[in-house]
Amino acid sequence: MRSLRLGIICFCAAVALSACGGGGGNNNGGGGSPPPPPPPALTITTASILSGTLQGHAYSTTLSASNGQGALHWSIAPVSSTALFVTGLTMDANTGTLSGTANFGGTAGFIATVTDSASTPQLATKSFTVTAYQPLTSAQSQAATVTEFQTFLNVHAGIQGGFPPVAYSVSSGTMPPGLKFDSTGQLVGSAYQTGTFQFTLAAQDSFSPPESASQPFTITVTSATLTLQNSLPSRIAVNRPFSGRLVALGGTPPYSFALANGNSLPFGLSLNPNTGVVSGTPTIAGDYPFGLIVTDSSSPMHTANQQFNIDVEAALGRNDSPATATPMDNGSIQASISPYIDPPNGAPTAGDNDYYKLVSLGGSVVHVETVAKRSNPNNPLDTVIEIVDANSARLTLCRQPGDTSTTFASSCINDDISASPHVQDSALDFQVPGQPNIANTFYVHVFDWRGDARPDMTYSLEVSGVVDPLTVQPQTLPPAERGVAYGATVFAANAKGAVSWSLLSGSLPPGLSLDTNENIIGTPTTTGTYKFTLQATDSSNPPQTATGQETLVVVDPFQINLPASPAALPSACLSQPYSFQIPTTGGAAPLSWFFFADSGINWPGFAFEPHSGSFSGVPTQAGSFSGSVQVLDAAHASDSRQITLTVSTCP
Repeated sequence: MRSLRLGIICFCAAVALSACGGGGGNNNGGGGSPPPPPPPALTITTASILSGTLQGHAYSTTLSASNGQGALHWSIAPVSSTALFVTGLTMDANTGTLSGTANFGGTAGFIATVTDSASTPQLATKSFTVTAYQPLTSAQSQAATVTEFQTFLNVHAGIQGGFPPVAYSVSSGTMPPGLKFDSTGQLVGSAYQTGTFQFTLAAQDSFSPPESASQPFTITVTSATLTLQNSLPSRIAVNRPFSGRLVALGGTPPYSFALANGNSLPFGLSLNPNTGVVSGTPTIAGDYPFGLIVTDSSSPMHTANQQFNIDVEAALGRNDSPATATPMDNGSIQASISPYIDPPNGAPTAGDNDYYKLVSLGGSVVHVETVAKRSNPNNPLDTVIEIVDANSARLTLCRQPGDTSTTFASSCINDDISASPHVQDSALDFQVPGQPNIANTFYVHVFDWRGDARPDMTYSLEVSGVVDPLTVQPQTLPPAERGVAYGATVFAANAKGAVSWSLLSGSLPPGLSLDTNENIIGTPTTTGTYKFTLQATDSSNPPQTATGQETLVVVDPFQINLPASPAALPSACLSQPYSFQIPTTGGAAPLSWFFFADSGINWPGFAFEPHSGSFSGVPTQAGSFSGSVQVLDAAHASDSRQITLTVSTCP
């Protein structure tokens, strides 16, 4: 047993010696060199899309490879049996040069193979394409018809092929203004002149040397459909100068413009029939719908119409002082303000902050409140409210938010409605000073605490508790016509119970009197402007009284100053400027004129101005034309005439 164990130990020792490197074995633990790394792979480095050429022209390009050993050997083969091959081109096996005559048209492909001369040769393959473009060719002639102002033309030059890009130019003649051919041969642009344009179109490609071709071309530009665009604003300011232009498209210029039968512009505006300019100073607020007509110079003439609507409103103006304050009653108003300076006490007045004028009766409790942060937490506006008199002096008859007492002795300024929770909007209760039933005027001033100049500083001001005092309206009565029965009603707003009236000063026009039912009635006998003061007293306890300065104008009887119908207007000459204003006598401005042509359409070349009663324009057709005019004045008196106009060919 012992001898056996020794034998085993000796065997294991021999094995261990061999594993540790004894006996000169070949392994990494010994002193020999590591085997060399494999060579880098042979790779074709030329881009797979080769330079293009023209069909039937000589071609040459050389392929390149990297990491090969020794001489390289090149060959090409089709991609597939059905794919277009580079017919006419061959590969030099030693240089990798692909050359020959491109006998194919379009994009052809092939597979290139390269092998090196290593003891164990490497091989690489890669797919390539070559495009052979058709030679530049042109047709005998090309013709196209396009519409003026058309932007999608869908017209091609007709010159085919060529090595891209192809440049187009006009070698003789003239193309329609606004059009050109792009590098693809597509006609682009928008023609703005009608007519037939003949020219020679030349093309040159980018081959070396370049190829060229030319062909005659004719483009006829026809008139687009005549349209009148809605180019006037929908809102303008009363008593502010205005000028706007009508825009006509299509047809054949020059154009003439006119109002549709029975339509009129806002008072104070007029239409230039030749330029389409609507201008003037609107004098009466209101909503004015009207139709306009454009006529072109084609033969026969084309017309188009468009409906317009202009709202004439009072300009907003500034309300950054008590003198320019915005009048307000119970309700809500939406507004935005510019920044104020922090803090408000003693700070100079900023360029824009808002004042609102309120009128209420003495003893009334009026609540004012802003809503800004509560409607939009991201609103940067931190409003401040104060209540002031006409001199911007802060009043002291207020109650702060959360105060439920009946004492109104706080200074009339508030920044935040509450501190916990923090409500950054503002509110005040104000007790109107003065005796009951006596009207008192005060002002609400709204501004921003911090002074962040942001355009989104919007808020709403809410007012409640205003008791409207007795007032006398209107201040200007409708005009009267001498010798014509007249009736107008004066009105006392916010009266309680029956109202009694008296003439406090001045005098009514002779022939008129004030009855017990708030009416001024009678037949005036003398023209002139009469100013007088009326006083109204209601039945409240104690009674309220109010006065109003009234103005009443008595004018002479109103009529058109033309002979009896039908009246012949001064004759006009064909194609020569014409202007005539229908005369009137008496009446109260403003006048509203209406013209109705017997044919149902406006007299050709003429425009009628509905505020002045004027015919103007350049007549485009000879003959005799008839129609009627009607006029209405501010006193609701009216007159009308049948009229005729003769247009002749003059020397």
